Parts: sequence; C-alpha cells; structure tokens
Amino acid sequence: MKVVISVGGRFHALELAEQLDKRGYLERIITTKRWYVKKRFSSRRCHSIPSPEYLGMLVRKVPPLRRRGYYSWLKDNLFDALARRYIPPCDIFHAWGNYALASIPHARAHGARIVIERGSTHPHYQDAILKEEFERFGVEIERAHPQIIKKGLREIDEADRVIIPSEFVRRTFVENGIPDEKLSVIPYGFNPSDFKPGEKRDDVFRVLFVGNIGIQKGVHYLLEAWERLALPNAELHFIGKVEEGMQPILNRHASRIILRGHVKHEELQKEYAQASVFILPSLQEGSALVTYEAMACGLPMVVSVNTGSVVRDGQDGFRIPIRSADAIAEKLQWLYDHPKDSAEMGRNASEYIQEFTWDRYARRVIDVYHELLDDTEHTR
Repeated sequence: MKVVISVGGRFHALELAEQLDKRGYLERIITTKRWYVKKRFSSRRCHSIPSPEYLGMLVRKVPPLRRRGYYSWLKDNLFDALARRYIPPCDIFHAWGNYALASIPHARAHGARIVIERGSTHPHYQDAILKEEFERFGVEIERAHPQIIKKGLREIDEADRVIIPSEFVRRTFVENGIPDEKLSVIPYGFNPSDFKPGEKRDDVFRVLFVGNIGIQKGVHYLLEAWERLALPNAELHFIGKVEEGMQPILNRHASRIILRGHVKHEELQKEYAQASVFILPSLQEGSALVTYEAMACGLPMVVSVNTGSVVRDGQDGFRIPIRSADAIAEKLQWLYDHPKDSAEMGRNASEYIQEFTWDRYARRVIDVYHELLDDTEHTR
C-alpha cells in the first residue's frame, strides 16, 4: 500500500507520516514545511513547497485582505495548484481540507482512493457560530473567505472518506447533510515521551490556557468568570498568540491575568507541570491537541462540550456548556476548594490519555485505508 499525504502546513500530518513511514506505507509527503520534513524524512519521501507560506505572510500584512481571509484563500490554492504536480502513483491520497481540490483529479488518475482530513466542525457550522459571536460582542474576527468554504465543501463531496477527530464534529457534519457512512471519527494523539506529569514547585492555584487567544476559544467568557472569582493565591496564565480584536478586551483585565506569549512546543511540558488546572472553553474545536498534552501531564481539565475533547466529565475534569461564564466559575471554584479530588482527576486524565497515542491514531487511519482498498477490490 502506497500513501501520499498532502498538507499546506504542519497540523498533525507529520506525526501520521512518521507512523506510516515506520510501517513502509509512506510514498510521499507534500507540504509547505521544508525544515520539518527535511529533518524527518528522506528526500525521496518528501517534497516541500514553501512559496505559499511566503505569499500568505505578505498578503497578511495588508489588513483588508487579512480580515476577509484572502491570505488563506490565496496560499491554500497556490499550494494545491503546485502540489498536484508532485503526486506519484499511489493507492491512497490523504489530504488536509482546503488544500486538495485541484489535486484530487491527479490522484484519481493514478487510481487512488481519496481521504480528506477535516480538523474542525462542518464549514457551515463553524462560520455560523463565529458570525453569531461577532454580532453578539461586536469584536471583529477573521472569518473564512466564502470561496474557502465552497472549496472545502467540494472536497468533502469528492472524498471517498472524511476523517474527523470527534463525535461533536461528526454531529455537525451529519446535521449539514453529510452521510454518516462517509465519516470516520478518529481522535488525535500525543507523544508519551514528550508529555508526562512533572513536579509542581509551588502551591499557587494556576489556571492555564494554551492556544490562540480569541473569540473562538471562548476567552471572553473565561475572563468574565475569573473576575467574579477573585481567588486568593491564584493566577490565570495565557500562552499563545493574541488574535486581532482581542487586545482591548485583555487590557481591561490586565491586572488579573498573565500573558505569556508564544512558548515553543518542546517547552510546554514544563508549563503544564506548573499548572493546577487546564482550561479551554472554546465555541468550536475539532479536538484540540493541547487537551491531549495537558491530560498526559496530569492536569484536571475544564473544557467546553464543543472542544471535541476526550475528557470524561466528572472523571478527568469537567465538560461545560459553551458561552457560560457561570459554568467556568463554578468548576474552577470547585477545583480550587477540592485539591485532593482535583489531583485525582489529574491522575485519571494522565492514565486514560495513554490510550490516545500517535501510534494508535495511525493504526486506526490505516484501518480506514484498508477498508477503502478492500471496497475497491470488491467493486472491480
């Protein structure tokens, strides 16, 4: 079995490619990330196309184009147009959504089955919930260009199978008319050698958020909850990039929060080790990788039901409704008041998440490949 992966970025494609390479299935990975692939794969197994990234960075410097999502539309389409030239004969063409429409016919010409990876909710659901939140709060957010949405929907139609990371995402696809049999729900993974429990050095109740700091992640509800709590010997830390439009909101809470900026991925384990709770109250996510990492590091979790997380409510932490500062405040207060129960939840999380490694993820993806190829044999 020969598999080609095509992805205009990084995402978790490199973890999957490494697993496929170990098993002798990887024919080629095509990506914009030259440094990552050159370090991990032989030149025969990888082809890097960095120019779309450079174009995207240039276009993003023009505010009107950035706000309308033109930069993503341009760079994604450029990658797709270039990548199709480098698709070798293969059995499976596995591409990330929004990067594949022009490439699909070329892969089909080789007789390949088409797998599209969608890391988030159905495009219509995602656009609607973010538009609604923008109108509620009047904070300008970056929305997908209509042509990106249209392209993503066409890719879904063209695919033999769409891989998605959570049951929450599956529901949004089915509600928008995608046949359930076309969907494969496969949760993500983590690297056990990189993320494990560490020793906390103090007794500060430290709440940690990791991710883009913006409306989509529900940060404004977290800030509201934190203001209400006013917990002694407690800190709220944000790690990640501040999205456009959020800085004025953050400024109103500047004395009560700690903005850490970007932290390298290889340094995150140390940050998890010094936290007491991990929180992610997102309006919509596919299945945030940081939740797997935080669980592996033994943190009790507070996540919204729309994060696509594998967190078990009441065992590894709490699953809360979206848009609820009340629920955030209630659960953080409970974890603050019950340190022994909180620690037990963290231990539960660390044990349970061991079932979700990149090796297991790859095995389930490979099962999908075999299923598609078996169907091909039966229909000949």
